[in-house]
Amino acid sequence: MRVFKLLDWLLERVVGAIAAVAGLLVALGFVVGITARSILGIALFGVEELILLAVVWFYMLGAILASKQRAHLQADFIPVVVKNETVIIVVRLVATAISIVLAGLFVMWSNELLQWALARGQSTPVFSIPIYFAQASLLTAAIFMTLYLVRDLIDDIQALRHRQENKTLAQR
Repeated sequence: MRVFKLLDWLLERVVGAIAAVAGLLVALGFVVGITARSILGIALFGVEELILLAVVWFYMLGAILASKQRAHLQADFIPVVVKNETVIIVVRLVATAISIVLAGLFVMWSNELLQWALARGQSTPVFSIPIYFAQASLLTAAIFMTLYLVRDLIDDIQALRHRQENKTLAQR
């Protein structure tokens, strides 16, 4: 679990700061673009592609932070329907295991997309920023989300063990 503590520290300091800067750049880009076009009558070429790159990274960094906090959107109706804590933990464990498989596929696909972008050598039209810069955000998010899902799976297994141990002790 030391690895996750280090990742948490890095995410809080580095990823959070980068996400904040990316969010500010997106807002500033929109303000500058709209002001230039609407008020000044000037078309600023390339602002949209800079905004797009910042938005992609902002969104993927947000996904990493949501994974860290286990704060993704969930349709978790099981605790409403079922009152047995063990069943709830088992369902959460199964959902986490399925999520790990899907995140692993996401890692594979985003890696293939990045490799394809590297091989093609495409870039944005105005500033010639390599397309792989944006696509690297997908792979980065997929890797971190997978790592945090593994952490969540370990937590779920430990919660189930703890629940079963408490149940065994209560029966004695």
